[in-house]
Amino acid sequence: MNSVLVFALIVIFGIVPFGVVILRLLYKKTIVFKIAMVTFLSAMFCAIVAYAVCHYGLKSVFWAIPLCLAVLLSGNFFIKKYIQWPIVRLREKIDEMGLGIFAASKKDSKHKQDEIGDIYRSFKKLAMNLHNTALFADAIANNNFDFEYTMASDNDELGIALTNMRNELKKAKAAEAQQAEEQEKEAWTANGIAIFNDLLRQETSNLEALSRTFISKLTDYIGVVQGGVFILNNDDPEHLKYELKGAVAYKRIKNSEKEFEMGIGLVGQCAYEKAPIYLNEIPDNYMEITSGLGEANPKFVLLMPAIMNDTVYAVIELASFSKIEEYKINFLSKISDAFSSTISMVKINSSTAKLLEESKDKADMLAEQSEVLKQSFEELRATQEDLARKEAMIRELEERYHINQE
Repeated sequence: MNSVLVFALIVIFGIVPFGVVILRLLYKKTIVFKIAMVTFLSAMFCAIVAYAVCHYGLKSVFWAIPLCLAVLLSGNFFIKKYIQWPIVRLREKIDEMGLGIFAASKKDSKHKQDEIGDIYRSFKKLAMNLHNTALFADAIANNNFDFEYTMASDNDELGIALTNMRNELKKAKAAEAQQAEEQEKEAWTANGIAIFNDLLRQETSNLEALSRTFISKLTDYIGVVQGGVFILNNDDPEHLKYELKGAVAYKRIKNSEKEFEMGIGLVGQCAYEKAPIYLNEIPDNYMEITSGLGEANPKFVLLMPAIMNDTVYAVIELASFSKIEEYKINFLSKISDAFSSTISMVKINSSTAKLLEESKDKADMLAEQSEVLKQSFEELRATQEDLARKEAMIRELEERYHINQE
């Protein structure tokens, strides 16, 4: 008994530690280390049992053989646990990947530091990269071009290709959106030109009615909160001035007289320079916007001259709380030309009507004078005839008197 115990102690505290150290140095962090450890420990245990059998005789075989089998089966369990089962899980993961399932499972989060663990971690990284790639491709398919994609490395060819594709699609989408926006602006401009051309064709008799209708529809179509139309008054060619004829939500503080001479104020300056004026810094005392909700100062003011044949027939003033887009400014520039033409026609029609009225008055006066002259002529002729009769009577009396004297 003592010799068996000594042998067991030599094996356990001598041979086993030495063997473990040797195996760890040779096969550290490899699957071979686990296999070698199971085999080595099983062999050492069997050696102790064999020594005991030799010491106690063959009658001890009945308990030694089952004990060795139990140890070997235990070693088989560890081999399955550390080698076979990880390989099976890896194969299952490969099968899932073959079915297009790239998402990692939570139960596969821990693996030993050996070849199988390294293979699984590399495979898991590949599956995660493919999963991220699938999410990225799905985001692109849904027009989500801002989806963040992290490439596996600087040499990730698939990631680089997908990122380049995303960038090109993003550019194409932006270009398409810009083109659609431009087409929408062009359609808005064309529709507005048609609306205001029709309006200007209808209002050709009254300048004030034209101004009120024009500025009302203009402020609504462009989307501003205030507007005014200043029409040229050239009755005195030496002192041209522009008078407010139509307005929406209008209340001036700085210039309450609602008229400006050429070159005076922003309206007069716009008419003098024959160029638009766009302001984004408005003095607090320049104007106020009035509505049912109260009064407020605008943030942006646009003045546009309406020019025809180098003559500024009107100045259109618009005020807004928000920026007036460039395409709306260009639209206003286009319809201002038609507006100036209509103003000129209205002025010509008004002048023509005035001349016709004056001509009619003169014709009536001449007709009245002619009638007076005609009556005077008739009276004069009647007077002459009466004088002729009286003269004939006098001659007749003279002749009679002369005969009687003879």
